[in-house]
Amino acid sequence: MSIRRVSPTRMMQNSAPATSRSNSFPKLQDILVDLSVKNTNKVVRKVKLIGDPISFIEYTDKVYVPNPTNDPGLRGKTVRRPFPDADLNKKFNRIGHEDISKCPWKKMGYIGTTQYAQNVLEKQEDGSWEVRILKKGKAIFNKIAEKIGQNYEDETNEDGDGRHYGTRNSPCIKVTAVATGKEPPLSVEYSVSFEAKPIYVTEEMVDLLRKAGEPSADDLVKERLSYEADRKSDPLMPEWEDFYTYGYPLDKIFKFDPIRGEESTEVISVPTKPVVIEEVIEPVTSFNLTSDSDEDEGYVVKPPVKTAAKPTPKRPVDETSEDDLAWMED
Repeated sequence: MSIRRVSPTRMMQNSAPATSRSNSFPKLQDILVDLSVKNTNKVVRKVKLIGDPISFIEYTDKVYVPNPTNDPGLRGKTVRRPFPDADLNKKFNRIGHEDISKCPWKKMGYIGTTQYAQNVLEKQEDGSWEVRILKKGKAIFNKIAEKIGQNYEDETNEDGDGRHYGTRNSPCIKVTAVATGKEPPLSVEYSVSFEAKPIYVTEEMVDLLRKAGEPSADDLVKERLSYEADRKSDPLMPEWEDFYTYGYPLDKIFKFDPIRGEESTEVISVPTKPVVIEEVIEPVTSFNLTSDSDEDEGYVVKPPVKTAAKPTPKRPVDETSEDDLAWMED
């Protein structure tokens, strides 16, 4: 799956701007729409979508328990297996290769889920707008795509391009996260609601997006030509506007993570089948709340305990490492 723009049509079929020259590098967690319910039971965010999202495969450091006999009791169970380059890359996850057949994380058996990221303008309590990235999975983005499809199918809806929520003059959406009280990965439930009144993207709002990131003139032309070519066969792609490409450089932030150390003299092997190393595996006790609850496949079990086992280093609390900011230096 390529890291590229995803129109509602492609999303329902289950199928990027350049770097910002900012003097202060923002942490990824500071520019994401905050849907964490760690300190509250409910969070509601009102956002104005910009264009269409991109998609990518995100892998966590979990693998399925080997089940060669197809034992129903083991089906869907997972154990944690640290990434082979965990000492060099402190990120909690890895972004897969655009060509899944060339993805080392897939080959090693790590569990991946489809994620989406989209630039948005988030309404603040004081009425101002701030550029954010809405990053979630199918629980949110499929609902948005389905609603856009329904808008276009409704013959009584005469809003034109306003039927697509990423256009110049279209309604905002509200994303709600509610703590369920259940064990992870079902501890958070997400929902999406759609406002009726359109919000016009003013030039001041476009300037906010441009400050977060603006492509070069050549890249803008390439993206526009690609968009217009796709639009000929996709009825749910609205008329092109340049500001669709403004905002944080999603294709650089959520780019493929190769195995660190491959270019050094040290060789990290990539087995074709997952190998569970019981000496270093620990059960997962916490989950990143930015993952959609309906997309964390399986659940975690504790592997057999061996004596003299070497403990796995604990995960740091801060989700964002310096590696998350590498895109700013490209």
